[in-house]
Amino acid sequence: MITTTRNILVVDDEPDIRDTVADILNDFGYETDTACDGPDALAKVRSRSYDVALLDFRMPGMDGLTLFREIRRVSPETSAILVSAYTGDGVAEEALGSGIRRVISKPVDMNEVIAEVDRQLERPVVLVVDDDSDFCQSIRDVLDGQGFRVSIAEDESVAVRLLDSRQPNVVLLDMKLGEGSDASVVFDAIRTSSVDTGIVLVTGHRPETESAIKELMSNGAAAVCFKPLDVNCLIDTLQKLV
Repeated sequence: MITTTRNILVVDDEPDIRDTVADILNDFGYETDTACDGPDALAKVRSRSYDVALLDFRMPGMDGLTLFREIRRVSPETSAILVSAYTGDGVAEEALGSGIRRVISKPVDMNEVIAEVDRQLERPVVLVVDDDSDFCQSIRDVLDGQGFRVSIAEDESVAVRLLDSRQPNVVLLDMKLGEGSDASVVFDAIRTSSVDTGIVLVTGHRPETESAIKELMSNGAAAVCFKPLDVNCLIDTLQKLV
């Protein structure tokens, strides 16, 4: 069975607000860490996976929107909620346009925060394993707009590490990873991590990967999609699997 993690990062330069929000979230059963500013938050994101980050907008050195853009480079699957007393001057519009999932005004209504956190946790996680960084970024943008959270691994080692810390609902697995990486190793790691994770094979090299595709399909892969991808078909496949 796929387990849903509940790791939340609360970032605010005001200790009373930061600790109060974290304490309430802990009381509701979330696993919560705190950070006092952008660099502190980034250090934590680099060492642990977070499902949701609550980001204060006005902080010294790095505001919440800038911090979100840095977090997204490190952990693209982390959903971000911006919490701010300053939502004028186009702040909310810019935040939502950049990928922030929700903007919540201060003083914080914890019922609203908890409801939004739960909504983000319900978003299924897709792990994209592909050595083409442009492909990964474009698929991330498409799937994010369709309500999925997206993790990215551009080689075998990163994929295996992510599988150790998170159980995605679906993995998009490229059949021809970069030199030194093996798609079958990632496939085995997925199956070891969870038998319930759906695996969609992806390739732009249909003839030379045909035998490997048949083998992995016989071992439990759910579907295969050929590049260039039919995005609508891919989304339909993912929705059926989750």
